[in-house]
Amino acid sequence: MMPPTICDLCGLSLRFGSCSLESSCKTYIFCCQGCRQVFQMLVQASDSGDPARFKETELFQRCREMGIIPGSEEELRQRASPDQSTTGSSHADPAGPPATPIADALALNLQIEGMWCPACAWVIDQGVKKIPGVIDSSCNFSTDRLRCRYSPVITSPDQIVESIRKLGYRAAEPGEAGSKRKDRREFIRFAISAFLTMNVMMLSFALYSGFFSDLSTDSVAKLSWPIFIMASVVMIYGGRNIFRRALTGLYSAAASMEALIAVGSGSAYFYGVFNFFQGNIHLYFDTASMLITLVLLGKLLERNAKQRVQQDLETFFSIRPTKVRICSPGFPEGRYQAAASLQPGDIFQIEEGEILPADGLVVNGNGMLDESALTGEARPLRKESGERVRSGSRVLQGNFRIKAEAVGAGSVLGLMIQIMEDALNRKTPFEAKTDRILRWFVPAIILLAAGTGITGRLMGLSLESALLRAVTVCVISCPCALGVAIPLARVAGISVASRFGILVREFSAFEMATRVDTFVFDKTGTLTMGQWKLLRVETLSDFTAEQVLAVAAALEATSDHQVATEIKRRAHRKQLPPMPVSEAHVRNSGVIGRYNGDEVKIGSRGFLQREIEASPPISNTAQPHPEDPISVVYMSYGGKLCALLVFGDEIRATAKDTVASLSKEKYRICLVSGDGAAATRYVAESLNIPEYRGEQLPWEKASTIEDLRNSNRCVSMVGDGVNDAPALAKADLAIAVHSGSPLGKEVAGITLMRGEPSQILDFLTLAQKTHRKVQQNLWCAFFYNVISIPVAMSGLLNPLVAVSAMLLSSLSVIGNTLLLTRSSKEAGC
Repeated sequence: MMPPTICDLCGLSLRFGSCSLESSCKTYIFCCQGCRQVFQMLVQASDSGDPARFKETELFQRCREMGIIPGSEEELRQRASPDQSTTGSSHADPAGPPATPIADALALNLQIEGMWCPACAWVIDQGVKKIPGVIDSSCNFSTDRLRCRYSPVITSPDQIVESIRKLGYRAAEPGEAGSKRKDRREFIRFAISAFLTMNVMMLSFALYSGFFSDLSTDSVAKLSWPIFIMASVVMIYGGRNIFRRALTGLYSAAASMEALIAVGSGSAYFYGVFNFFQGNIHLYFDTASMLITLVLLGKLLERNAKQRVQQDLETFFSIRPTKVRICSPGFPEGRYQAAASLQPGDIFQIEEGEILPADGLVVNGNGMLDESALTGEARPLRKESGERVRSGSRVLQGNFRIKAEAVGAGSVLGLMIQIMEDALNRKTPFEAKTDRILRWFVPAIILLAAGTGITGRLMGLSLESALLRAVTVCVISCPCALGVAIPLARVAGISVASRFGILVREFSAFEMATRVDTFVFDKTGTLTMGQWKLLRVETLSDFTAEQVLAVAAALEATSDHQVATEIKRRAHRKQLPPMPVSEAHVRNSGVIGRYNGDEVKIGSRGFLQREIEASPPISNTAQPHPEDPISVVYMSYGGKLCALLVFGDEIRATAKDTVASLSKEKYRICLVSGDGAAATRYVAESLNIPEYRGEQLPWEKASTIEDLRNSNRCVSMVGDGVNDAPALAKADLAIAVHSGSPLGKEVAGITLMRGEPSQILDFLTLAQKTHRKVQQNLWCAFFYNVISIPVAMSGLLNPLVAVSAMLLSSLSVIGNTLLLTRSSKEAGC
């Protein structure tokens, strides 16, 4: 009999492995643990008493329709179930503590490893929901993620992870699976070293204090053996990574703090070995062991602090989807494939709870999107057919069918991740100088320590005292604090900026923002929306504004002009039913048709000149001012003017407050625009900007920036990232307002992803805090080394106090930077 080759549940190949289950005297073979678990659930929930007939049950058919059970090997690789957000309730034991209210529930986001098919996600989802204390759960095969809410009183993340492990899968926080394993190893290394070091210290203290003075020299030597063995374990096991990094640094001519610790602890250890074999009671194994243990403790604290600083960045980098449901003629409802296979022009389906893998145009569907990962603004946005959406947005409500336009690294999310990674890796000029200093710092300290020991010996100090003084000089210096002062602040600054929708290309922008005294704004798309919109409807007859809009939309039904598109969009948003307009004909300057038997026209002033002359004069309140930056479309009914449709470019809601705040802080404000002088003056006067220039070509804007800089002004240009490229390139600080242009073509140091001028104020506040932290960190490291090294050379400190001071110096720099992320969260900036 041939062995089975396909799964008895989903019918897929067993080439990934198999597992079995005995039921009703028959052995069933499955492709994965997920299918095995689903089979058990189907049998238990099925009305059929014969497990062999499970495929005939309604539950099985429903699972197949939902995509939980794949139907082919191709589907095993490509298909995935959409997010299924089923809200459950807490399963707290009635005898246990009372259930925590949902408002006090905590959220948990886990990355799942080991899912082979959509059934696995369903099994995990159902299994997690059965854990006491879990309020709701949603496992998504397309992103390999589990999101749930739980009561911290009843359960914990570790219990949830353990329950998932019992199902046969691995779970960890996104991006931290390997990190947690490394943290665990390092903690074990520290714990063992600390335990041995405490014993070394205890025995050494007893030995030095004369507790065993009544014992013979041979007995004391034998008691020294445990100290020697334990200290050797600490040096070899606990200090392995320290000595390895020290040797690597010396080989590459880039010695670091580890080299100083290695020299200091190694000197104490080998001098102790020499005394041990000479029978000398003065051993220095306690000094060597404590140095290693204190450094391990410091590294644990440092790693934890850095992870907290980088938490926002890791969360942002992990939102990129790994799977997408692509629609095709053969599979109009879509089949799940790897997101990397998505190409421009492909149609893909996205549903509630999923994240958009590409930028595109909505061809069908409507709903609410959350763009907070991109813009920092949690306000949901409604999207409908014909509107564009951006990758990285999460669907809060509704379903969408989208035509992909920019995918992968070319999408907004892909470009943001690439830009942030580049910014994190790019060093500032000052940081490069710091690195050059650090290359010479460690060798200089080693030479200084050697010189201190030799000088002390020549001045009559004992060999032990001279050695301890040299070791103290080695371990008290802190190149680490100097080395992490700028890089850690860079990570924190970029991380906090991304939280508020500010994309940082150049970390030097933080420093430059503190020096800027002049802001030059572009008008269109920066202080205004940059979109031709229907501002208002002025009615001149018995028509209501809604009736005018409904009739106008019916007239423009077949036109694709910008004005027609805006009228139809506004009517659709207001859910106005189409009016019975007949005989509509499009002309060069308008549209003419019939409504309720009378002629109705819409178009320019010239197109309706006869109707305007036959109508009563337009009142001053209805008639726009000739110099206003707007355009008027006229509408008539029955030969008489009945309405004015006023179109224009709206000023952004936060523009006036932003300009007022900058003026209050004594910044010089200028406005330059390529639009006409009247339109530029209107916006300038509306925002109280005293200096403005209209009809400026791109190179003329750049010349304006250059003139300001030549007058000893530090200038920030705020404009469109592509169209204003020449002016942005000339500015000291270039700020781009993202309005849909390709991020990869922008030249600005920072980009305001939300497109709101108010983000400038957020960045200025953040820049001041970040620059202040960098300065504090550098001065702290500088003064520490300037003061501590001479004190160590004088012999006032011992190595244990020195290494403790060194670690506190490094941790103070890290802790000071961590305050930046905390204060920004509390202040909302």
